[in-house]
Amino acid sequence: MSSPPKLLYYAHDHGSGHLHHAARVAATGAFDLTVVTASAAADRILPPGTAIARLPSDVVPGHRQPPASRLHYTPTGRVIRDRFAALLQAVQRVGPEAVVVDVSVEAALFLRLAGYPVIYRRMHGERADPAHELAYAESDHLIAYYGPDLEEPDWRDRFAANTTFLGVPDRSGRLGIAARRSARRPSGPTVTPQVAVVTGTGGGGVDLADLARAASRVPWARWNVYGATRGSGRVPTNLVLHGWAEDAVARMREADVVVVSSGFSAVTDAIGAARPLVLVAEPRPFSEQGRFAEAAHAAAGIPWCRWADPDADWSGAVTAALDEPSSADRLAAAILTDPGEHRRAWESVVATAASPGSAPQ
Repeated sequence: MSSPPKLLYYAHDHGSGHLHHAARVAATGAFDLTVVTASAAADRILPPGTAIARLPSDVVPGHRQPPASRLHYTPTGRVIRDRFAALLQAVQRVGPEAVVVDVSVEAALFLRLAGYPVIYRRMHGERADPAHELAYAESDHLIAYYGPDLEEPDWRDRFAANTTFLGVPDRSGRLGIAARRSARRPSGPTVTPQVAVVTGTGGGGVDLADLARAASRVPWARWNVYGATRGSGRVPTNLVLHGWAEDAVARMREADVVVVSSGFSAVTDAIGAARPLVLVAEPRPFSEQGRFAEAAHAAAGIPWCRWADPDADWSGAVTAALDEPSSADRLAAAILTDPGEHRRAWESVVATAASPGSAPQ
């Protein structure tokens, strides 16, 4: 019996989503996997026994990227030298058939120049800048953790031939469950739909003034907020702050409508709850969340808003989600995939990238 292919997975340390994707790769059991990261959360998120190569931080206080640079982040000095020395030592020690970069243009180019096949993760956002274009062109293969229907058409037309849309493995059976249509409708004084707002940790949580404005525009529903908030001010009577929830998915399953950021990890958790869904695009680099929300609306009809938008139609968004819970099912179908198919797709991706003569397209 042959040994599984060796695979190195570079997981960016901003947020936890990159590590969660690495954990899903580990869970396939298809590879002798090593995850290289600077994140302190690696031991907590990755499955027990996953090999981890630690990187030093790349934070260089005061660095400003030169205006004419065609890359994203290229400070000089000891911090960066130590980081790339550790990355090179890790990849040489592991000797992988291929390397997954999730995500960093500079890490992808470094590893490709070092002579390793690179599989680069595609994410939503305004990524037509020279740095991203270079990473897409020089990588041996591209992957996306969603289906092709959620891809931006212009990008799909240019790069789909060298991309595998892996999706996310459905380990809960969500694809066989229809989102519940609520019996509690905003049609009378005794009807009170329950809205579950699950906030993330990015940016310190959602501003309380934005939450209050949203809830005040949907007075016929009770808004239950789980997670971090910031700021202070008057709280309308239909807005309840519950604080941190140990099992946010369970809170979502109890609701009539779920409101979450359009960050990919939050969306993946939310569709698992099988409830009508409203997305909120929060400010992120490259307008990542806004572009994903637009794609989810175009492909599945998911309503979305922005917290800071004073004119956001929250009543219309919540009503639309209640009226058509099947939009959450369509989004689930555009993201989730059968675990067996997911493993086979990963095996094909690595074999393709690692094959002699595989060339960037």
